[in-house]
Amino acid sequence: MRRPLAVAVATAALLVGTACSAERPDAGEPSAPASTGVDVTTGPATPTPEQPVATPAPGAAGGNAPEVCAAAQQASGDAGKKYVEQLAAMATATGAGDTADAQAAGRRAEAALADWEKALRAQAARADDQRLKELLTELSTEVGQLGTDIEALEGTALDRLQQRLDKLCAR
Repeated sequence: MRRPLAVAVATAALLVGTACSAERPDAGEPSAPASTGVDVTTGPATPTPEQPVATPAPGAAGGNAPEVCAAAQQASGDAGKKYVEQLAAMATATGAGDTADAQAAGRRAEAALADWEKALRAQAARADDQRLKELLTELSTEVGQLGTDIEALEGTALDRLQQRLDKLCAR
């Protein structure tokens, strides 16, 4: 029982840490275009350097996005860290058979989730960019549904949503 819990907690830490640790390419570093490998008119083809097939990346959010993104990512980092710490404490207490400590850690984890959800909703309300507003609202809803069931974390869309946020908040 301990091993699956430890794996789930580690997975949660990775999901939560995405907001603050996502590497963004430097503006001066060239990046390779994304290739679909399919020519629209003739079917499958192998792109050549002279004719790369690129998929356009969605643009970054506009308006006050830099401020909103920074605040949302800070909130995700802070509250996410608290949440994961309390999940780990809950798993440790559960493994030790300490029901009272496990319940207390569970309540603290839920409080961290509520703070996280509230912070994301506040940033969604501030956002000028409609895509960013919608994504932050969706992300806050997902965070609000996490709960403290460690095994249920694997089925969440949190990582996928966080990746979308990282793209919208790209500098």
